[in-house]
Amino acid sequence: MEKVKKLFGKYKFFLSDMFLNMVGFGIYIVSQQILLLPILAKIVEDEVYSSFVLFLSILNVVCNVVGGELGNTRLVKDSDYKEKNTMGDFSRIFLVASLIVSIILLPILIYLKYSVIACFILILTIILANVRLYSLCYYRLQKQYKKVIIQNTLYLLGIIISLTVFYFWRIVYLLLIIPEILCTTYAFFNSDIFKMKLKKTTEMKLTVKKFSELGVVSVLTNMMSYFDKFIIYPMFGATAVAAYYAVNSMSKITSLITNPMSSVILSWVSNTDGKKDKSRIMRMTLIANIPAILGVTIVTIPCTYIALRILYSQYLSQALVLIIPISVASGFGTANSLLKSVLLKYMDSRKLLVLYSLYFVIFGISSYFLVKAFELTGFAFANLISQVILWGMLIIGGFGTRGRPSLVPLLKHGYIY
Repeated sequence: MEKVKKLFGKYKFFLSDMFLNMVGFGIYIVSQQILLLPILAKIVEDEVYSSFVLFLSILNVVCNVVGGELGNTRLVKDSDYKEKNTMGDFSRIFLVASLIVSIILLPILIYLKYSVIACFILILTIILANVRLYSLCYYRLQKQYKKVIIQNTLYLLGIIISLTVFYFWRIVYLLLIIPEILCTTYAFFNSDIFKMKLKKTTEMKLTVKKFSELGVVSVLTNMMSYFDKFIIYPMFGATAVAAYYAVNSMSKITSLITNPMSSVILSWVSNTDGKKDKSRIMRMTLIANIPAILGVTIVTIPCTYIALRILYSQYLSQALVLIIPISVASGFGTANSLLKSVLLKYMDSRKLLVLYSLYFVIFGISSYFLVKAFELTGFAFANLISQVILWGMLIIGGFGTRGRPSLVPLLKHGYIY
């Protein structure tokens, strides 16, 4: 008992931060996955819902790559800026990235047959969402997790307002811009993305390089998570997209735990230094892997089934066969997220890029053959196989090289002192 108290006392601030971050992220999950999407699925046609899901996939990929990875770059590079007693670059990078994203997205959205007005609304929504994601990383860096809760509560309020407006004025693309406006307004007064203006520092070149490397890794990761809808839609139709997304979105509710863990780990790692801290953090991450995989998988299977019966009952018959492979893939995805959060700090970004490039190729090859054999179920198993292989590559490539913690003493002793 004394040992448990000592362990809790040692990590109580970490656990407190993780709990607050979990609450904040949980509010976001409830807003989008429990409130917005199930309600929308019941009141609009499959074609409209699938079109909205496709846009949401584009938004998530772009925002994770730009806003999310720019925030992660800030976390990883913070110690370098502190050493030189300077700060800047990030607003400048954000502005340039937003312009590039807008130029690239406009013809893509037009090609996907969105109206011109819808295109501009959607692009503005994506830019605002990038501000939201960057600001969340800034709050975590400052360990201001209550601001994460406040901002995501504003997002929930925005979703409620949007659904009310949608009831009277059925313009589907306005559903996301209202919560993003509320969050950006809060970020304007509470984060530094606007306060640092367009200041350039001597770290600019290295920061852009790190952001570019993390961005490419994020593109590969998020293409697997979200662009599957673009592959499924032409092959199997709108109903298949809706059914697949229903299972996938419900299984991602487990990210209520894993995303906050990864975010807090990265923010804490960014504030540590020395080989002793590095070794301890990496060993703890390895130990957490197997329980994370088993725990998430065991919890996700029944939770996904129950959520489908309640929120997406219209797709239950098509989705049943997808629950197990997608749930197991979520377990390995959780472990991969934990590993990546540490490797972002301690592993060369180019090596990380190589591993995720291999993951992308493996997914492409396995999905090609499995879809031909088993259709939509084969696609789910291709995702599972690629997640398992990525997990192995991250452990061997990130933790199995000379100078890094080995798996042997971990398996031998089963704990760390």
